[in-house]
Amino acid sequence: MKKIITRLAFLWVLIAATSCENDMQAVMNLDKKATAVEEGKQINSLYSQHGHVKANLTAPTMIRHLAVPVYVEFNNGLKVLFYSDSLTVESTLTARYGKYFETDGNIFLKDHVVVVNKKGERLDCEQLDWDSRTAQFISKTPVRISTETDTLYGTGLISNQDFTDYTILHPTGPFVVQDTTMLN
Repeated sequence: MKKIITRLAFLWVLIAATSCENDMQAVMNLDKKATAVEEGKQINSLYSQHGHVKANLTAPTMIRHLAVPVYVEFNNGLKVLFYSDSLTVESTLTARYGKYFETDGNIFLKDHVVVVNKKGERLDCEQLDWDSRTAQFISKTPVRISTETDTLYGTGLISNQDFTDYTILHPTGPFVVQDTTMLN
């Protein structure tokens, strides 16, 4: 009887040992995926270039994903103030969602994107991209620009960073065109 109990105990240990086997590489990969995220709250970040503050970003939360491609996600909105060299606000940008790609410096914004320049002109759109190579904002979605005297509509836009020089790619709706023959 003692031999049977010993054999059963040995069989039980053998079954338990083989049923709990884990692939060590799979466990390490799972651990990497779980820790490949950095999180922050109440973000306030200054961006400078050549010793001059160019922008101040604030956001309630930030998630930095460390897996390639590395990117920073602002899933609870963000606000950016863009400054001139004399630290006056040139324009402001707000969005409910943003994503910054660290490898190329490009930015993707969506969900009620608003840009206001120092002249008070306001851009409203649902998606806006920042191309760091060309230093331009680009949108392929419907846009609305409100100025002191007009509201312009269209689909697609290209603009410089401070939103002082912009082009609506496919304007729609009524707009005024000045007759140049009446100027002389």
